[in-house]
Amino acid sequence: MKLFKLLSSIGLVLASALDSSAQGFSISPARIFLTGNPGETLSTTINISNSSDQQLSFNTRLQDWDRDSTGTKIYYASGTKPNSNSNWVSLTTNTVTIGPGETIQAALTMHVPNDARATTNSMLFFTQIAPQEKNNDPNKKIGINVLMEVGVQLYYIPPALNHGDLEFIDFQDFGLKSDSKVRKVALKIHNTGAINKDAFVRMELTNKETGEEIKIAAVPLAMLPEATQWVYIELPTNLKGNYLAVALLDAGKSYDLKVAEKEIIYTP
Repeated sequence: MKLFKLLSSIGLVLASALDSSAQGFSISPARIFLTGNPGETLSTTINISNSSDQQLSFNTRLQDWDRDSTGTKIYYASGTKPNSNSNWVSLTTNTVTIGPGETIQAALTMHVPNDARATTNSMLFFTQIAPQEKNNDPNKKIGINVLMEVGVQLYYIPPALNHGDLEFIDFQDFGLKSDSKVRKVALKIHNTGAINKDAFVRMELTNKETGEEIKIAAVPLAMLPEATQWVYIELPTNLKGNYLAVALLDAGKSYDLKVAEKEIIYTP
């Protein structure tokens, strides 16, 4: 276990595959990882299930995306980011219609260029649409209602990339904000590898005078290759005394558990 000590978030609704199931449909998987050599054509399928009693229709589109310094997704026009693979992706159809109680598969193909050498990504959106109700006003046009939009993350990962690691590089305490009554700490994390990584940041507080231990709910983390990201964690507002804050960075069995410590004195 490595030890690292530092003492001192329109009408569209973006949903995950799990969230969309509450709306009568589900699309899975939520993330697709395709691995192959440059120049190869890779393929997979996306499952679309309709658990409602109505026929559902979807339009599809691709966009580029990345994350900002806090991990929030930022979207861009297709094919505009250096790490984009949206121009490599094709579907058998741009419109999907599925009857009540049905499950269908949409075939996805990725044509990897000969010069592909790095991890790339894009977002495939399925936008659920429904015709507007008919009306008798000849001057009023019938349009489209957007009901729900689900994004599926698409990744291409070349073989034999450097997996690297996740590292803590900073640990800051923001204290108790009087205007918002929220106490926060922030941890800055860097992905040294050429592949994206998932992890959890866990935190424990120990009162150095009383020995009281407080465990904070784990915060999930998703990082793109070679990215640096801040994770903000809310702490109880009634803390008083001298505490040792211990943050644990857990990226799974393939990586060493990282630890960052910070001594903080909390006053009312």
